[in-house]
Amino acid sequence: MTRSARVGIVVPGLFGRMGRLVALAARDDERHALVGATLRKDRPEVGTDIGLALERGPNGRTIHATLADALASPPPAQTSGTVVVDFTTPGNGRAHADACRAHGAAWVVGTTGLSPDDTLAVEEAARAVPVLVSANMSVGAHLVAELAARAARVLEGADVEVVELHHRRKKDAPSGTALMLARAVAEARGQGEVLRTVRSGEAPRAPGEIGVLAVRGGDVVGEHTVYLFVDGERVELTHRVSDRAMFARGALRAARFLASARPGLYAMKDVLH
Repeated sequence: MTRSARVGIVVPGLFGRMGRLVALAARDDERHALVGATLRKDRPEVGTDIGLALERGPNGRTIHATLADALASPPPAQTSGTVVVDFTTPGNGRAHADACRAHGAAWVVGTTGLSPDDTLAVEEAARAVPVLVSANMSVGAHLVAELAARAARVLEGADVEVVELHHRRKKDAPSGTALMLARAVAEARGQGEVLRTVRSGEAPRAPGEIGVLAVRGGDVVGEHTVYLFVDGERVELTHRVSDRAMFARGALRAARFLASARPGLYAMKDVLH
């Protein structure tokens, strides 16, 4: 990527909670060019200027009904690479994977609760284009995952629990970030999938298991705590989010990384190291 070139950003689901934040962050950052966006075909904004739809003034790019159509429009001058930044709901993976492969676009996937078919589509796309999948685009959350892994190695035999809090409207549980944190601990210990997401009735703790508890209520953007218990003391590692725009900035950081990456499947730790 040249010094003056900007990364072309395409945002499926422009009016989604994260889609809008990504689009606004891309439009306001000179390192990016907002070159495409989608909405459902029944939305009246389809066919209109993206900038006007965002109430930021025209930018000469049109909202489309499908990602394939959005990627078919040639990027403007002074852009280097096109990256789809995708926070849409599960179930879009196959169509979005096909569109990215057909047009050679890199793909940042921030969607949580991916279906098995979504996951397979992501893996297939990564053979042809750079793809990054992360349940959390926060730098801080990934730092906590690294610290939790180190703590699990140091505190041998600790009982580990992950508790996550989110707003009442969140659909998936446990959150993708909670699972990421628990798996970081399991990997550090050389364990397999030992997660326990339900305790009810007579449910003594099994040796080595990692509990993952989801709490829902109010307008909590996101909070995750990893507890490590040993006899006589405990360690708590907590990450709290107060502004969702932070996720958008992290996703754009991932997009800049992918713009010059080789085809393959990446994670946020590849961006941060």
